[in-house]
Amino acid sequence: MKHFKNYFFIGLLASFFFSCQKEYSLEAELTSAGTWQFNDDTKLYKGNIDSAYIKVAGATRTLSLIGKSEDKQQNFLLHLYATDSFTVGTYKASLFQTDFQYFSTSKNIYQADQFIGEFIVTITAIGNNNITGAFSGNSEDSSGTIKPLTLGKFTSRINLIGNGTGGGTGTTAVGTLGASADSCTSVSRSGTFTQGIALTPSNTVTIQATITTPGTYLISTNTVNGVSFSKSGIFTTAGPQTVILTGTGIPANSGIQIFKVTFGTSTCNFPITFGAGIPPPTGDYFPITPGSFWAYGNADRDPLDSFLVTATSRTKNVGSIVYNVFSVDDIPPSGSPYELYYRKAAGDYFEYLNTDFFGFDSGTNSPANIEYPFLKESVSVNGSWQSPSVTGKAPINNVSTTITVYIKMTILAKAVSATSGVVNSNDVIKVKYEYYGTVAPLPAIVIATEERWFARGIGLIYNSNDFTGSKEIYNVGRYKVN
Repeated sequence: MKHFKNYFFIGLLASFFFSCQKEYSLEAELTSAGTWQFNDDTKLYKGNIDSAYIKVAGATRTLSLIGKSEDKQQNFLLHLYATDSFTVGTYKASLFQTDFQYFSTSKNIYQADQFIGEFIVTITAIGNNNITGAFSGNSEDSSGTIKPLTLGKFTSRINLIGNGTGGGTGTTAVGTLGASADSCTSVSRSGTFTQGIALTPSNTVTIQATITTPGTYLISTNTVNGVSFSKSGIFTTAGPQTVILTGTGIPANSGIQIFKVTFGTSTCNFPITFGAGIPPPTGDYFPITPGSFWAYGNADRDPLDSFLVTATSRTKNVGSIVYNVFSVDDIPPSGSPYELYYRKAAGDYFEYLNTDFFGFDSGTNSPANIEYPFLKESVSVNGSWQSPSVTGKAPINNVSTTITVYIKMTILAKAVSATSGVVNSNDVIKVKYEYYGTVAPLPAIVIATEERWFARGIGLIYNSNDFTGSKEIYNVGRYKVN
């Protein structure tokens, strides 16, 4: 039962906290890298940026601007997220491209992310190890009230290592596709296209673009028959360019399908013939129907580390929201199972999470439970979203310490084939979970990771995590979905 119920975060965070504390203190003694400011409805806030850098984790790049208020009592933290180089342009919270925190050691003063409302950051210049920009939008204050922040701006030196070959040129490529809007030029296809069989990176379509202005680009198709093609990157020279579009998705039907390619204002079309095959599976990626169950075992086949998850017929009401109750118990039964709470809304799947999971002090000091979406069908590959932040107290080296944690989720793959235990599915979504923690004034850091695979019509089939400090893998051994 390790992957569902663990009280490990505080111990892990403590080790990170003390290892990073000296490094952060030394950084704070350096000359400020830049400045920041913003307004609420009554006051101007401003201060210095102490650190600005870009880090790469898998397919995601994170740009961090970290600083303090002029009196050193409050902390400024602005994140931007991208799957390619950071360039001049806008980054929106609604697209999981940015989040913002302004906080003291005792409370969050302002927080902005996709769960609160639209918050927009605009990079106005980036290059030569400098960045400038502006920001504004909705935020939540310490009382839970939504307040707009305005006239935000920043300028700073920044370490651009990790920003990719674009290096922050700030230029968007311009060019044209094909000989006419009805026909892409020099089309060639690679791979087998069959109904019901998920596309892989080997399913590609090669087209030609004529570039007049080099720079960053995104060339993509519409979604047809459950399938789409895309490619992003950087054109470094003008003239004819060969572009290989990679396909994703599961073809729903056989026959000829026409795809429309878009590059800026230019478009062209190409056909693909899908062979007859297996109809794609139907159903939810995380079924909640009563009577369904899933048995999981440790990949090392430890007989003492297996458990059964059952969707019961009971429900739990939290305000006006209704959750389905799941029971979790050891195999063989322990006699004292515990409960988890899930619901689905459209293509989003939510868990009502007991914050004791993070290891905070219990009783009156324990923060309120939260709801977070652990799976979103509509998010594209490499797209991310976050849970609400949770702030509570816990002892670190026998000192009661205020700690903030949250979970960042990223889609690793969609509509792919995967095998785990007894399941071999051709429609799987793979999701990475990064558990962030911070002790002010340190920036948030990843303290644990997890990966889950969800198969359409079956549910959770695979879990890999490092909750205990070493990697644990669980596969599904048997299941029934009603």
